Amino acid sequence: MQLSNFGEQFASKVLEKTYQSSVVDGIANRDYEGEIKKPGDRVNILSFLNNILLGDYAVGSDMSSETIVDAEDQLVVEKRKYYNFSLDRLEDLFTYGGDIPENLLNDAAKVLERTIDTYVLDKFGSEVKAGNWIGVDLVVVGSGYTQASIVTTATGGTVTIKVGSFATETDPATVENPRDGSNYFGGFESSDLYKGFRLRSTSTFVSPWYRISGITDSVNATLTEWDEAVSGSDFEEGHTLRGLFGGDGVNFPKYGDGNASLLTMGSLGWEIQAAIATAVTAASIYDQATLLAEALDSNEVPAEGRKLTVPPAGITMLRQAAELQPSGIAEIYSGTVLNGRVMRFGGFDVHAAAGTRVSTRAGHSTASGIAASTAKTAGTIGYIVPANHMGFITYADKWSESRVVDAENQFAKKYQGLFLFGAKVPRYRRKYGAVLFGSF
Repeated sequence: MQLSNFGEQFASKVLEKTYQSSVVDGIANRDYEGEIKKPGDRVNILSFLNNILLGDYAVGSDMSSETIVDAEDQLVVEKRKYYNFSLDRLEDLFTYGGDIPENLLNDAAKVLERTIDTYVLDKFGSEVKAGNWIGVDLVVVGSGYTQASIVTTATGGTVTIKVGSFATETDPATVENPRDGSNYFGGFESSDLYKGFRLRSTSTFVSPWYRISGITDSVNATLTEWDEAVSGSDFEEGHTLRGLFGGDGVNFPKYGDGNASLLTMGSLGWEIQAAIATAVTAASIYDQATLLAEALDSNEVPAEGRKLTVPPAGITMLRQAAELQPSGIAEIYSGTVLNGRVMRFGGFDVHAAAGTRVSTRAGHSTASGIAASTAKTAGTIGYIVPANHMGFITYADKWSESRVVDAENQFAKKYQGLFLFGAKVPRYRRKYGAVLFGSF
């Protein structure tokens, strides 16, 4: 009789799943983890929002006293993740894999790493400073029927916009964006949340970038300063938003420069920063990365300790970029692979983050038609590609517990674990991050 399983052997080890290296320790700091682990699951972080002013001293004259504005941010260990699986002890008599518990526990650890990466990287889309977004801006040119106005409130301000071709129209209509020549929906959308917004006149006279902190409807949104301050030495008296007298896009004199306040000017236009995902290619990625570096430079962020986290398609494009061939080869491949770090480029340590780790969101909707006949089409999905200094976000895990217990009504063992973690971007450190909103 022929034996069908003649010579058959059974592997003594289970096939191990593989995962990409975690990036959290490569892009975040753990500066306050010690405080988290000692007293509890949260710690208050104190920061001062306004810069110290220097005055000219005159003999015999009293010095002016400056009021210092402070803020507290609270780092909370808010995420609680567990695993709980059982293995029947009777099956141990028949199984041929000798490393089943170790393999499954290692898999749980790797899934947890991916979960933490996703959680931390998702913070960038809501915390990066207004003005530090790179993408295609949506510009609405001011006219008699296209207007915007800001009313300051105790916590910042509210903006109201009007987009229409006729004086009787109040609903947002289709607008042509001079930045790319395409037609877009003229009102606010949920995809605009946390991005930068500014008023602009028909010339180069603009307000600073304000943070879109809430969207009431398609024509009304709430604005706050990037650091959520409402007072300080750089605020005009009686206002809770900086630069309401406008400037040239870089400088915003505290008490104006002879121009009328943007609050009182008519026919104002506006701009939403990085409303549309910009196309990222091997031909463009070098220039786009330098814009991220410029955003950090403009905020006086230290040059050392800068990180750039991109999806795998971005890594391929960086390696194919003409600017890095062949002179950039040494820089690209210098160093070792650690915490997802795969290369160095343009002053950044570059980390690869695959799958769901790098977050995505829809861009601003395209549109056609006017008033009630306006038809919207969902915008292109783009990646939130973060660039940051290590000081941007602080991460902490409080403690983890693991145990093996006997199942009460089964001949089985239960493998259980609990892990707690949290992350916080102190509001002053929002300027330590920048985002490329791009489609690959």
